[in-house]
Amino acid sequence: MDDIRDFEAKDGADHVGLGTKSVDDLHEESMMLPGLSEAAFRQLPSAYRKKMPTAKSIYVLDFFAGCGGMSYGFATTRQSHVDIKVLGGFDINKVALKTYERNVPGGNAIEANVSDLAESPERIKELIPGFEPATCRPLVFIGCAPCQGFSAQRKKDPRNDPRNSLMVAFAKICEHFKPDAVVQENVPEIITGRYSQYHEEALSILHGSGYQTDQAVLDLSMFGVPQRRRRAIILSTLNGKIDLPKPIFSKEAAPTVRDAISHLAPIQAGEADPSDPFHRAPMHTARILDRISRTPADGGDRRDLSKHDQLDCHSNLDTGKTPGFTDVYGRLRWDTPSVTITAKSSTPSCGRFLHPEQHRNISVREAAILQGFPQTYQFEGAFVNQYRQIGEAVPPLFARSIAWTVLDHFFPKAEQAEQKKRVPTKPKSKPRAQKPLVVDGFCGAGGIALGFKASGFETAFAFDTDASAVETFAKNVSGNVRCVSIADQGLEAEIASKVSDRPFVIVGGPPCQGFSQQRRGDPIDKRNNLVVEFAELVSKLPKRPQAVVLENVTYLDSPRGRHIFEAYSSRMEQLGYKLFRHNLNSADFGVAQLRRRIVSVAVRAELANLYQGPQPISGVRWPTVGEAFTGLPTAQENTSLNILKNHVPSREGPLNKRRVAYVDMGMGRMSVPEALQLNCHSKYGGHLDVYGRLDWFAQARTITGGFDSFTRGEYAHPFEHRSITPREAARLQGFPDNFEFIGNRSAIRHQIGNAVPPPMAEAIGKALIDIVKA
Repeated sequence: MDDIRDFEAKDGADHVGLGTKSVDDLHEESMMLPGLSEAAFRQLPSAYRKKMPTAKSIYVLDFFAGCGGMSYGFATTRQSHVDIKVLGGFDINKVALKTYERNVPGGNAIEANVSDLAESPERIKELIPGFEPATCRPLVFIGCAPCQGFSAQRKKDPRNDPRNSLMVAFAKICEHFKPDAVVQENVPEIITGRYSQYHEEALSILHGSGYQTDQAVLDLSMFGVPQRRRRAIILSTLNGKIDLPKPIFSKEAAPTVRDAISHLAPIQAGEADPSDPFHRAPMHTARILDRISRTPADGGDRRDLSKHDQLDCHSNLDTGKTPGFTDVYGRLRWDTPSVTITAKSSTPSCGRFLHPEQHRNISVREAAILQGFPQTYQFEGAFVNQYRQIGEAVPPLFARSIAWTVLDHFFPKAEQAEQKKRVPTKPKSKPRAQKPLVVDGFCGAGGIALGFKASGFETAFAFDTDASAVETFAKNVSGNVRCVSIADQGLEAEIASKVSDRPFVIVGGPPCQGFSQQRRGDPIDKRNNLVVEFAELVSKLPKRPQAVVLENVTYLDSPRGRHIFEAYSSRMEQLGYKLFRHNLNSADFGVAQLRRRIVSVAVRAELANLYQGPQPISGVRWPTVGEAFTGLPTAQENTSLNILKNHVPSREGPLNKRRVAYVDMGMGRMSVPEALQLNCHSKYGGHLDVYGRLDWFAQARTITGGFDSFTRGEYAHPFEHRSITPREAARLQGFPDNFEFIGNRSAIRHQIGNAVPPPMAEAIGKALIDIVKA
């Protein structure tokens, strides 16, 4: 057993791609969950926090921070081994800064005028302890200057707003400190409007300092924000041109008002929801309430009222060819994104801000959700001021798309961490006449065999007791598969006949349920003995394989399973094998899932010095759920309409859909209001990830055989109020889209959840193929 530990301690770093420490020694830190304050996050049980590697940092300063929309989006986005530290936010609005301080991780809010800072840039270092421009790199400056002076809402105001010059002052600060990237967001009019010279002057300063810029006007609804909000995005960098964020949705498929706020409790004008003080609606006069009550639901506006019921200032505008201010006193439409949420969204006299069917203005919480804030965001200040903070903010959800783009610029896929290239200790073999063989025990749907096939192996034989899984294996991997138990008396002879005299390896992932952390009952599970039976199968083979691969959950090494793992390892050593243990994470192999597994590779002693172990491919750039889901067509309940197989959405009851609608990305059942929580949940502190929603910008937790219901874990779609489809789960497991799973709903979810991710299996196969002599 010494070798199994020695390999991990000496060479583990080379096999996990995480610096100079082995997996066991690697310090891991908890990832901040989107939508949760730092204080609240610290109170969560550690089991609910996603464990991430110690991160390098990108440093951010926000110069027009407001209530923290952009800062929050950046601070809650990270890229596996890289996080974003928001060092501080500047603004002149004291109340907005209190909101910033309350919600943004770190909460370093500084009252300061950007014009003054531009006159004395070095003062910034005094205002932010620890800010050292030379060492805080990569460094990003955010400058979303006030938009009021440029806005199309001021068409009839000829005055040049003094705030317009703030973007020039910001550019001068950038010129002084030379941050690696500069992020700006504003109304489209800054590019083409009558005061665009300020933007052009600011760009001239940046370009003169060596920056390259890309800019465009984007529709934020295409990034998951449930409103039609068009904004100019300007991204500038010193080293290469940065890409603009790519849309998540088509314009037609963007989230709607119904998706965003229909789950919230009904309230009257002037009332607040007892479970959420920010779900509070303004009070209206009797006259206004009467006007609202007679405005048709779901999109009605003042034009639906008689001229007598309209204000004279509005009806008089309708005498021309084009009626004016048609949105005022208008209701939102359920099944489209909302109109732009503005600083004046507290009153229906300033826009289409009435609830689609309730007789009132939208609440603070509704305005915030429509603006892309998480449902846990807390606002300071007077009631009307809270609406103003929301309307003037950059939607945090969209800010995460920008943050991801910035991260991707500094750590792109094309520049993954360099892998150590070891010099082979044997000469290159001649071209093989035949591929080496693999025998797959407990094959399931074929995750391991598919990965080994991709690495150059040929499937000689596979077996499993699950008839549906065997059918799936035969359809997608190889017809050399049989539904049979490992205890079958003729199994050894059948394997021997299939491999004949050709070199082969045998692989197996015995059922893990008996060792799993999910298991809470009887510690004795008959399936646990299958690990030892796997070793005995190897011992009975007339011809021994060159290598034996065992895969299982990390709890195989827990008190419940340790003695079994030790018995297996001891038996393999008796058979003349040297064991190498790997603690692998599927995210290191291009899979958007934090699936940690023990893989024991037993290599025949005479070949052991040639074995180098599986080499990660992800480096410091783990793929995300969003990247895994990108390109998937809309899941259709009518299977005949689905382009892809196994892509049928779950059917959720109204109450469960409402529960999960309260849950922001990366969060779980604790987000559900107490009145809607199940009794079995409210009485204890476990299973915090049930009713959990996947985070588009992060990795999934382990996909299990229960993924088809968010009542069992973090399996809700990042945006839609449903569980992920089998095809979405298969992508998170690394299966290609042409892999079709056979069986009923239960059989398919177990096949996917129980599988070994094929990309991880491929890495193991590549580590073995050169030592399996053809």
